[in-house]
Amino acid sequence: MRVKLGILSAAVFAFFANEASIALASDKPDQITVFSGRQGGSWYGMGGGLAKVFINAGVKSSAEVGGGISNVAMVGAGKGELGFSMSIVPRMGRLGLAPFKSKVTNVKAIAQLAYSKVHVVVSNDSGVNAISGLKGKKFASQPVGNVTTEAFKAVLAANGMAEKDLVLTRGGQGYGAKEMKDRRIVGYTATTSVPSPSFSDVSQSLDVKFLAIDDATFAAMKKENPGFIRDVIPAGSYRGQAQDISTAATAMIIVANDSMPDAHAKWIAKTMSENISTLRKIHKSWSNLTVKAMASVSGIELHPGAASYYKSVGAM
Repeated sequence: MRVKLGILSAAVFAFFANEASIALASDKPDQITVFSGRQGGSWYGMGGGLAKVFINAGVKSSAEVGGGISNVAMVGAGKGELGFSMSIVPRMGRLGLAPFKSKVTNVKAIAQLAYSKVHVVVSNDSGVNAISGLKGKKFASQPVGNVTTEAFKAVLAANGMAEKDLVLTRGGQGYGAKEMKDRRIVGYTATTSVPSPSFSDVSQSLDVKFLAIDDATFAAMKKENPGFIRDVIPAGSYRGQAQDISTAATAMIIVANDSMPDAHAKWIAKTMSENISTLRKIHKSWSNLTVKAMASVSGIELHPGAASYYKSVGAM
């Protein structure tokens, strides 16, 4: 009897030990894919930096190319754990507005990181001094599925124009910079963090100017989509830029599928918060990041797991 009880006790102990091990392992994701931005842009580098933080914390992670709109669709479809997006996008997804092919209602935010600002750059010798001057000009936007495309469409609409009124080509930020340096276009646009590598590159190679979004343009954009925020590109962000440039911005957010276990979302938020000094070094736009700012998302609900962590540390 004692032998049988001993065997039973050992089996019970092994069972619960195994269950505890499984529970402990499930406290963090097995792996994390971060959908970021296009190569040559700020987001791509940020995604790589964030993935490294997770790797150093013991979770296999990678950054993949993406876009602010496509990332929401990919995360909603369960193709990856995290995606960078902007505060104007979740509403578009929930309503199924173009370019979304169907409604995306199953994403939640993990954190807010920074503002991404609308950049519209042209060469000094283009003769273009305002958004309205782009009509009929050879210009580059980004592919369908990118927030830049939607933001620039809003800029044009506020000035009584549409994409068809320009001789438009499409590509990532690196593509826009190359085409501009090769004098095949007068300029290009991106809604991105400051400073952006591609705009730094083109401003070092050419004499350029950044076109302002005036008050009337911004008011029209804001009326159409409340997710737009008034902001500036600070003077000195790029070579030859002596003054602040008035522009519009959207808040950069990280989204996850709402089916992500609360423990995993909590681990991600906790890991980011505990490595905030490292995050601040990844990109200049994150240099003043705080845990409270991470918790202060707009245009989308926080994932319950992330919210639980932020509440536990008094960030909300």
